[in-house]
Amino acid sequence: MTDAAAPSAFSPVPPTPEVVLVPREAAPPRTWEGIEGLDGGLPRAGRWRVTGPAGSGVSSFLVDTAVGIIAESERPSGVLVVAASKDAAGRLRRELGERLLTARGRYASEEPAVRSLHSLAFALLRRASEEKIRLITGAEQDAVIRELLAGHAEEGRGPWPQEHVPALGLVGFARQLRDFLLRAAERGVGARELENLGRRHRRPAWAAAGTFLREYERTMALSGAHSYSASELVAVALRALRDRPELLEGLWHTVVVDDAQHLDPLSGELISLVARHARTVVVGGDPEQSVFHFRGASPEFLRAFPAEREVRLPRSRRNPEAAVSIARSAVEEQARYTNEVRRAHLIEGVPWSEIAVIVRSSGMIDPVRRALLGAGVPVHIEATDMVLSHQPLVAGIILGVRALREPLEERELEALLLGPVGGADPVTLRRLLRGLRRSDMHARAMLTLRRLIDPAAARDEEHEERLREILTERERDILARMRTVLGAAFEAKNSGASVEGVLWALWQATGLSEKLSAAALRGGAAGSQADRDLDAMMTLFDAAGDYVERRPRAGIDSFIAHIEEQELPTGVRDRRAAAPEAVTVLTAHGAAGRQWRTVVVAGVQDDVWPALGETGTLFEQEEFIDLVDSGVDPDAIIGRTKEKVAEERRLFHVATTRATDRLLITAVHEEEDEVREPSRFLAEFGREEGERAEVAPVAAGSEEETTPPRFAVLSAPAAVAELRRAVCAEDTPEATRRQAARQLARLARAGVPGADPAQWWGARPASTEEELVGSERVYLSPSRIQGLEDCPLRAVAERYLREEESPHLLKGSLVHAYAEALARGVPEERAREIVTRAWLDSRDVPAWKEQNLAEQWDRLLRRTHAWVQAQGEPVGVEMPVEVPVGEGVVIAGRMDRLDRDAAGDHYVVDFKTGSSAPSQRRAQENTQLRAYQLALARGEIRGGAVREGSDHPPLGGARLVYPGTSSQKITTREQAALTPEEQEELASRLPLLAGQMRGPRLLARVNPHCDSCRLRAVCPVQPEGRLTVAS
Repeated sequence: MTDAAAPSAFSPVPPTPEVVLVPREAAPPRTWEGIEGLDGGLPRAGRWRVTGPAGSGVSSFLVDTAVGIIAESERPSGVLVVAASKDAAGRLRRELGERLLTARGRYASEEPAVRSLHSLAFALLRRASEEKIRLITGAEQDAVIRELLAGHAEEGRGPWPQEHVPALGLVGFARQLRDFLLRAAERGVGARELENLGRRHRRPAWAAAGTFLREYERTMALSGAHSYSASELVAVALRALRDRPELLEGLWHTVVVDDAQHLDPLSGELISLVARHARTVVVGGDPEQSVFHFRGASPEFLRAFPAEREVRLPRSRRNPEAAVSIARSAVEEQARYTNEVRRAHLIEGVPWSEIAVIVRSSGMIDPVRRALLGAGVPVHIEATDMVLSHQPLVAGIILGVRALREPLEERELEALLLGPVGGADPVTLRRLLRGLRRSDMHARAMLTLRRLIDPAAARDEEHEERLREILTERERDILARMRTVLGAAFEAKNSGASVEGVLWALWQATGLSEKLSAAALRGGAAGSQADRDLDAMMTLFDAAGDYVERRPRAGIDSFIAHIEEQELPTGVRDRRAAAPEAVTVLTAHGAAGRQWRTVVVAGVQDDVWPALGETGTLFEQEEFIDLVDSGVDPDAIIGRTKEKVAEERRLFHVATTRATDRLLITAVHEEEDEVREPSRFLAEFGREEGERAEVAPVAAGSEEETTPPRFAVLSAPAAVAELRRAVCAEDTPEATRRQAARQLARLARAGVPGADPAQWWGARPASTEEELVGSERVYLSPSRIQGLEDCPLRAVAERYLREEESPHLLKGSLVHAYAEALARGVPEERAREIVTRAWLDSRDVPAWKEQNLAEQWDRLLRRTHAWVQAQGEPVGVEMPVEVPVGEGVVIAGRMDRLDRDAAGDHYVVDFKTGSSAPSQRRAQENTQLRAYQLALARGEIRGGAVREGSDHPPLGGARLVYPGTSSQKITTREQAALTPEEQEELASRLPLLAGQMRGPRLLARVNPHCDSCRLRAVCPVQPEGRLTVAS
């Protein structure tokens, strides 16, 4: 995928680095002398069992055994090496190939020498049957199961017990059902047997699962091919081989099995059948690394294998320097493992690809990934930990295709524009929306944007001309890019292109192919992200090809729906010749069978490790496994905590035995948090390692503290920050200050960002000295006077931050418009229809909230109408106000309503749509009402507005009206008429506020609204913003 659209201003293509291929180094020879049980050398015939602790070389021993037999054999294709998983098979295949090239120089075989267990089952099934067979991914199976369950829930059918019916539509129920069916398939238990077991043991959920399994199998048969999950594949292959055992005769004279502790019972039976006709069988593994019990795996096959010869490798060849680091917070823990990774690479010279960070569960991967990328560390995530539709680039492609079929929701449209496909940034998008609002004041900006990028919509040349005048070049680029991308896909779709053709048209129009390829080849943190994006796109195109192959007449819309339905990681084709040059972040289960030079095991907390949660509780999965595997009555009460802790301890052992040179284990111990404690396994690890740790494990309640490193992270930004702190801190010794200044000068000369004091905020001049208000007069809105008194910085700056109106502001504007329409004589039905339509168009709420919100809206309008009807004819509504009240100060705004009583006194009315009203005392002090009263007292009513003049109307006071409260009667709050003294006092305060509005320096004050202020991060009176220069 290197073809791309020509680069543009919004998608620059970086220079492509030169790639030089170098010959691969020959694999160094290994020796197995002195191993007990190997008097005659490596196995050549017979049944062998090879065991040893993690890192002792069991896998290497098996590879060397296979290499030796292949080198001496007349039929190399008769050697079969079986791995427990596809990834493990790939690693063994690469090592076997390197060793064979070293041993023989060249090598050829009719069949793959190394297969995963499921690849072996697939090959055998293909040999036994001429029917079309397909292996489906876990993500596809999960989607089919959820679709069937959704049908049960919607139609009210299915075999489910009554207590399970409310959960049928939930993802968690589907996941537990799928896990249960997989465990049944791994044990050869079919639909009929499940039903029988359920009835026999009074387990209606088992019987229901059996009936569901029958429906699932019939549904999958409709595809025209036999589609099996990995677990089903083994069971079907076993049945075929039992019927036709002659298929195995003469296939393999040597069978080598690695990681046998990961095999489930049916897999072990399949290996036994395959090995029955072999001259040499070597089975290797380590029961202490059996950590896949939740998948049905057991070390029983390894232990019970009828070996004639036993080889025990004595000790691990990995002897890493070990350390345990206890941090005081999660942020400090991130800094510590990030620092460890960077130091290993920059100081010790460890390649990125020889470093791994291991966590307990997949939910912990993303925080670690973000922390490492933030420190400039390239990161690689295993494909088995990624959901395809959740990848940012793929998600953008999906949204782009969906936009051709249906209008996207506002949040989806925003995600498309801000993602890699749209290429916009938040600031530019806000400016674009402001421009679109100015270009068409009668439509919401997002609706205008949606219409403009719709490739099926007709162009309005007059509007296009206004856009050219209003929008900047960068904003026009965003529009042009989206039109180009969606237009290319639209044209391909309408021309009848295939699923892959439409995807390719959209992808090519983005111009991202060359840009990402160049970034990936350059490496680094940005390169690893580009690499991940390209992998995701390759997987999407692979999925499209597979989908079209199965459904030749399917269209792009059904394919996109198929991808969106998948909520589990999607299997990918491995096209890599070498591992990416990036730090691997993975789970402890994913680390089994692998090694790196430097390993960090992060997040070792007691609530995470051990994880003692029940597995498959809805279907009593543990009881089912015990019944089928061991004949244990499911009604028997069995304590499983001991078994779970033992397996979690084995998993921790696996995680902490992956390093060859350096191991760091990190955890958090916050003194104020009594729940979050380091794992109990840390103390055990410390004893086993003889306390060889730079930071010893901290027991619960210990007062021991650790000292963090001087530089939290070994990176240029961290070093500059620490040196700047030393230079600027008042308590820094003078000698230290001078030395820090010298080092900063060295870094500044080298061009390191942030080291030169001229770049510091405190040393840089203000960007402008111009006043914000250029005229002699300052116009004060009554609604902003209180905000100015609370905090001038917020009151002035937030005028520039406000973008699209919030739902609450929009509701208030619509209620004001409704009240105005009623007062001007518009029929109530017509006014209600107009504002309700606008309110419905503005909403973006979940369905379960809609009825409640509609009822609240209807009640709000009814109460507003009732209040307006009860009042007399107003003097005016939405009356403009512009009255000078002092030297250079003008009160300017719009008064919601002005009433006059029988005595001729005037009352200011202001509508509030909030659900609660202030106290009478606070209403009496309301600055907004007082300002309008002051304007009335200093001006006159002329031409439907309050203007400068000497014919001052008599004041009666002011009132706040709250139609949205829950009280039976509409709540109002009265404000007495201002006395001359009160008028003078208010007028004397306004010039000072006007001066504070002028800028360019704005005063910040601590006030009750600080916690909700959007400027808090840059406010000089808040801890987060004290770096802001306020002087």
